[in-house]
Amino acid sequence: MALTEQMEVALNDQITCELAASLTYLQMAAHFEADDRPGMAAWMSRQSGEERVHAQMFIDFVLDRDGRVEIGAIPNPTSKFDSPLHVFEEALRNEQHVSEEIRGLYRLASELGDLDSLPFLQTFLNEQIEEESTIGTICERLRRIGESEIGLAMIEQELGARQAETE
Repeated sequence: MALTEQMEVALNDQITCELAASLTYLQMAAHFEADDRPGMAAWMSRQSGEERVHAQMFIDFVLDRDGRVEIGAIPNPTSKFDSPLHVFEEALRNEQHVSEEIRGLYRLASELGDLDSLPFLQTFLNEQIEEESTIGTICERLRRIGESEIGLAMIEQELGARQAETE
């Protein structure tokens, strides 16, 4: 089934959203590198890569459905942060935004009777639940440790180890 024009536009918006999320995480990785937090930088870099993969999945889906891909303008990501907690809170807001966008796509596909898009979008909804939970947990742990350098070092080590395990 070919995409409707409305669904094609919405999917292209999602491609742009995923690429914007990738750049946001890349900016956060650069912030952590500059702040001498390589574990957190590696974690953010991995997240950036995941968002690029998601964008490519949406691109492939649009093309498989005989659609045309048009990537929109991507705003500059925030580059100044007060603390590691601030960075992860922004990451959580970013994931919540992406989640809401995908929910909107799912609702649109349902309204249009685009049954072919629903299973594809459901995989992303499931992924977003995991992403929000993971980042929310990191935020909570950072809130609990406050400014403790020992606590930050422990979380730093864990996030860096996670990076090493997944590659």
